[in-house]
Amino acid sequence: MSLYRDLLKRIDQLSYGFPKSFIGADLLLIKKIFAEEDARDYLLMGKTDEDGKFKPRYETAHEYAERNGFTDEEAKEKLDRMAMRGLIFRRHREHGDEYGQFPFVMGFLEWQGKRTGEKSWLWYTMLYMMFSRWGKRMTQTMPFYRTIPQRPQMVQGSVIKPYDNIEALLDKHTRFAVGQCICRTMDRAIPGNKCNHPTETCIETDDYATFFIETGIGREITKEEALQILRDGEKDGRIIQATNSQDGENFCSCCGCGCGMLNMRKLFPGPANNIWSNHYCEIDYDKCIGCGKCVSRCPFGYIKQEKKATWTNANGKLVKKVTIDQNACLGCGLCVSTCPTKAMCLRQKPEDKLYTPPETYDDAMEIWEAETKKDYNKFK
Repeated sequence: MSLYRDLLKRIDQLSYGFPKSFIGADLLLIKKIFAEEDARDYLLMGKTDEDGKFKPRYETAHEYAERNGFTDEEAKEKLDRMAMRGLIFRRHREHGDEYGQFPFVMGFLEWQGKRTGEKSWLWYTMLYMMFSRWGKRMTQTMPFYRTIPQRPQMVQGSVIKPYDNIEALLDKHTRFAVGQCICRTMDRAIPGNKCNHPTETCIETDDYATFFIETGIGREITKEEALQILRDGEKDGRIIQATNSQDGENFCSCCGCGCGMLNMRKLFPGPANNIWSNHYCEIDYDKCIGCGKCVSRCPFGYIKQEKKATWTNANGKLVKKVTIDQNACLGCGLCVSTCPTKAMCLRQKPEDKLYTPPETYDDAMEIWEAETKKDYNKFK
């Protein structure tokens, strides 16, 4: 048990951390994912700085071997085994492969998507998320995802930022892979689930794509296929979300019925909600006919319509007025694409409200780790 307790402490140092579950689901989940051999070898990873502070990011097999008394071959076998099981991340560099400990999300949770057969770990994951402060941690600091407009043309009145433009983001990368959305995988494990959206929507790029392909978590696709998977969401009510970085290494096509991240955003309102998107939806009431299509189109209920017809539109017809909660709006553009009179558009937030994400996912993880430790007690 002490081995797994130490493992829980280590994982809690990564990104948003891994806060303790009120019912012990954290220990049950970790024991399902990590074999004892994996836990021991995992805890031997990681460097420390001059002050003795743990540094989780990349190391080579030689560094791991030298520190722990293994041969280089023994070290590589251990690290590759953990990488192939989706427990750590591996990337290729000219000087040799590098290995890194990644957090619960985005990290070893998503990398369990290739598991087949026994599915109890999915139940333990759901129990953990329900009976821990995981969701609160994610909404009190910088958000994990950013919502990207379905199409840059939907944004009117300003030039869309390159890190908010899905086409520009995909153009930054050269290799792509797609795997199973872990949120919908969990949803499918619940009898009578209501989410019928596609599950193969988790898109990775470059080093992450290579990792997905080599470990069997996902399959290789083209940039055009990646864009098509994301754009298909316009048809059935899915929104585009990108890793919170200017590089946008990971994308998913998320929905209100199956996305854990978005449901946590609604359940645990916090400062992170204000910087989830740089856009919001606006209605041109001169064009609005009060049809209400946008109301049913919004996956999160941020668009409302009056129960009684009390508003006279530009055509002189008495209709039920539509309103938008612009503070909560994710600026996804689903309502824009369904409006029959082009009354809806996306607007970029004022300059003083715009959010500039960190450059890379590695940079984002460092920020999350620093923020979580800054006032750790409020996230417990």
